[in-house]
Amino acid sequence: MYRLIAMHETRALARTWALWAILALLVFAIAFAAWSGGRSVSRQLKGAGDAASYEVGLRDRMRQETAEYEAKVKATGGPYEFATVRHAPGQGPPQGTNAGAVGAETAAYIALPPTGLAALSIGQSDIQLDYLPITMGKSLAMTANAELENPVNLLAGSFDVAFVVIFLLPIFILAMTYDLLSSERERGTLAMVLAHPVSLRKLMASKLMARAAIILLVVTGLGLVAVLAVGNYLETPETWLRFALWIIVTLVYSMFWFALAVLVNIYGQSSSTNGTILAGAWLILVVIIPTLISLVATTIYPVPSRMDLTVAAREAQTAAEKNMDKSLNAFYAEHLEYVPAGDQRAMDFMTLGQASANTIEKALSPLYAEFQARRGQQQGLVQRSQYLSPAVMMQLALNEISGTSSERYEDFLQQAAKFRTEWNDYFAERFLRQDPLRPADYDSFPAFRYQPEPFSVVLKRLAPSLSGLLILLLGVALVPLPGIRRYQVAAR
Repeated sequence: MYRLIAMHETRALARTWALWAILALLVFAIAFAAWSGGRSVSRQLKGAGDAASYEVGLRDRMRQETAEYEAKVKATGGPYEFATVRHAPGQGPPQGTNAGAVGAETAAYIALPPTGLAALSIGQSDIQLDYLPITMGKSLAMTANAELENPVNLLAGSFDVAFVVIFLLPIFILAMTYDLLSSERERGTLAMVLAHPVSLRKLMASKLMARAAIILLVVTGLGLVAVLAVGNYLETPETWLRFALWIIVTLVYSMFWFALAVLVNIYGQSSSTNGTILAGAWLILVVIIPTLISLVATTIYPVPSRMDLTVAAREAQTAAEKNMDKSLNAFYAEHLEYVPAGDQRAMDFMTLGQASANTIEKALSPLYAEFQARRGQQQGLVQRSQYLSPAVMMQLALNEISGTSSERYEDFLQQAAKFRTEWNDYFAERFLRQDPLRPADYDSFPAFRYQPEPFSVVLKRLAPSLSGLLILLLGVALVPLPGIRRYQVAAR
């Protein structure tokens, strides 16, 4: 009986222009969103590649000059010397022998590799670059291109597949289900249908199955096409495991909206009333509550603005420049192994730069630590408040599955900070010891190797959002069961 009614309902839907209009809009939205997301990921990858190639080119040029200098030294028999920063151009050793010049004037660009589904949910990667420059400068420069003031960007950003699923898919579902029973009752055909050996529950379930099958088949099929078109690492099992999780989460989210439509239909209101109620529910759950969560998080835990950090950096730099001698003494007090022998003072510009940078880092560290703490508090509040809205749970889940979550990016920043320390120590030690770099040393420069998180960590972070969606679905789905017995078949 279920199959017979579902097939009849499917044929009836296929003859309506509204269904084809909805499906056409859905297909266009997902196709455009996949193209937009793929373009965003490609732009990030190209930017990272171009930036890294430029810096590699600078170091290759320094290495070539150093190789020519080494060949000249071998030919003339002179000493292989360390270049000072302030010597006249064209005189003395090339700057490529000075570790301080190489480490400070060139950058090692490190990148957070995208997952296979990164194009489906851009997350915050449109405001937080997935590639960062590592130099001997201030650590603040490392994240100069990252937006620090909004740890959760739920309502703005790129038009990606996640946006279509979270914002637009519920509208399409509600447009197909707001009159699930009311239209039959208003036409007077519901009583005639129920005169046959079919219960109201079977009729509703069959109608629901027909509509759900159409929507979910389109979403699943287009999702697969989107992954094949703009996905990365399609040869790896992890990509397809992430895609399976994506489909599961999308199905649960979609079924919630179907269940909500059934819940509203069961109260026997008119089609126009049902549509108004469901539209209001979408507005509250998808727009208003996420906005309020973000507003409350940023109000209760305001982070220092980038302007505050910039002003603090400039003030610290001005103070360091006014007290260069004091800064140098403080620097040597912390690095006694680099104090020049006797009364000689290392007044080289790079040495003063190191001392100044050390002073600025100390001045900025409390403000930056406050920012980190406030951002963690904001993210914690959003995590705790996500159960108020299926849209927030869905956004966090899709970001996690796609590898664009704030937690994964924070792990990348921690690895970047660790590598910056390694980069700085390598070049600072060679510079302060005035140990000249040779061409062969360029092969031993520190190299960044991203350590991916275990997939178990991803599943652990995904569990709260997925569990919340499942509990919400079950709660909404079970509520209509008792009320269906009291449904008024005939219009009053």
